Amino acid sequence: MSDEHQVEEKLHELIRSWGVSTFSERIALQWIKRFLGSDSGHDAFLRLGKWIVLQLNQRRIPHDCSSWQVGCPELIPLLRSTPVWDCSEFPWIQTLESNFAVIKEELLALKNNAKSAFQPYRAPSWASDIDTKDGLGSAGHDAGDWNVLYLFLHNVNFQANRQMCPKIAAIIESIDGHYDHAFYSALAPRTHIKKHHGPTNKKLRCHLPLVVPEGKCRLRVGDEVVYMQEGKCFVFDDSFEHEAWNDDDTRSRIVLIIDVWHPDLSVQERKFLSFLRNAQLRMDKTRCQDSGDNFYSIIKKAGEANTSTHEVVWS
Repeated sequence: MSDEHQVEEKLHELIRSWGVSTFSERIALQWIKRFLGSDSGHDAFLRLGKWIVLQLNQRRIPHDCSSWQVGCPELIPLLRSTPVWDCSEFPWIQTLESNFAVIKEELLALKNNAKSAFQPYRAPSWASDIDTKDGLGSAGHDAGDWNVLYLFLHNVNFQANRQMCPKIAAIIESIDGHYDHAFYSALAPRTHIKKHHGPTNKKLRCHLPLVVPEGKCRLRVGDEVVYMQEGKCFVFDDSFEHEAWNDDDTRSRIVLIIDVWHPDLSVQERKFLSFLRNAQLRMDKTRCQDSGDNFYSIIKKAGEANTSTHEVVWS
């Protein structure tokens, strides 16, 4: 077998591992060959070519990543790596902050909703060593209580939640580069989210603190610490190791979390990475039918169980 044929076989194996359908496999192969043929430092596909070479060589960590990112499952080379970003790079931050009062009012209206849309944060059992009381997946916190209300989660339908929060849903949809992942995150008093990494460096995470006990809530990202202030956004790269605290004894902390594409990624790169993400989501949902420990199955079951109490969310 020639070297060229061996490479072709490896490419097909890689594409199939992404969950791409037989119909889409040829399209994906054309994209990849385009990436691998790029040798220009200004070519939008250069970094994806390097990322694919890493995978073909069964390597995960690019040479240019920070030591704080090493635990992240997916790292794309040649993306700026900084734990906390300057908000001036994101014009839509001004829209969020100028609408803070409206967004907070819409959130607080949920307090009087007879049916809580918040649900316990849960992850697959392999993602954490912290067991849950209900035996559903694993927990991300080792003290206190952590609950979430999803607004957007890729192709998972949370339309009912968005209908309860139409103003913020519309603002999120207007954000250029929205990654189709946004939710409210509520930390009960004395809660600690243990140190962990997000799934990828191809996105960044924005926090808009809505209900924050003054001076009691902080987030560590790499070696930087951010103290939260109501109405003041901050953007960080959650591929860096990070953890969060609500040290208040009596009051909850609630923030709006919005993920956006990494600004270094071109429209073409986002298009290809979205293509892969959607393929992987379809594969995960198929596996969900066979495995109760799949991320999407756990989210669905956590929502159906509806065990988030009014007190832990709205203290």
